[in-house]
Amino acid sequence: MDGHRYRLSRGAVADFESILRESERSFGTAQRRRYESLIAQAAVLIAQDPQRGGSKARDDIRPGLRSFRVERASGRRGAASHVLFYLVGTFDDGVPGVTIVRILHDRMDPERHIAGSLD
Repeated sequence: MDGHRYRLSRGAVADFESILRESERSFGTAQRRRYESLIAQAAVLIAQDPQRGGSKARDDIRPGLRSFRVERASGRRGAASHVLFYLVGTFDDGVPGVTIVRILHDRMDPERHIAGSLD
């Protein structure tokens, strides 16, 4: 991972847990595991290259905020309906990385759900 890593904010952890609960309830354990792996893969991809193709600057919400659709980690359109919202920076130990602030369904209004998550 060439020195980059990621971490989840409290809001992103809550989102992740909720997404996995709903996925298991709706589609079963096997699908929940696949979706969990896909979200984790998307997180690794943005940690490796925060500016990667398919990511989008979201300065309209907050300067420095970026987004990345989870489906891009699968290479299949329609494979996922969630978006990672993240900030690029350096952790306390000096290692560069990304902080995933929220994991939102693509139909959710990010401005409404992210505002309080950036503290």
